[in-house]
Amino acid sequence: MDKHSLAIRNVEGWTRRAGKAELLRHLHGERLTRDAAIRAKCYECVGGEDTNPCLIVQCALTQYCQWNKDENGPPESEEG
Repeated sequence: MDKHSLAIRNVEGWTRRAGKAELLRHLHGERLTRDAAIRAKCYECVGGEDTNPCLIVQCALTQYCQWNKDENGPPESEEG
């Protein structure tokens, strides 16, 4: 089994959350919209785990992350 097939099988075993379907579509070679690509990347980044909200403030996608879509917006970074 090649690395690509192994990646697909690995993701198929992850929890069903926002971004899983998009990541699998990407791994199967389909083109994604910008929003679908962001959902797929966020899902891949956390390995299918629940991250509500996303705590990786250094990521450029944090403000677009599906787990940060609440009334408070994304978590604030600590700059000093």
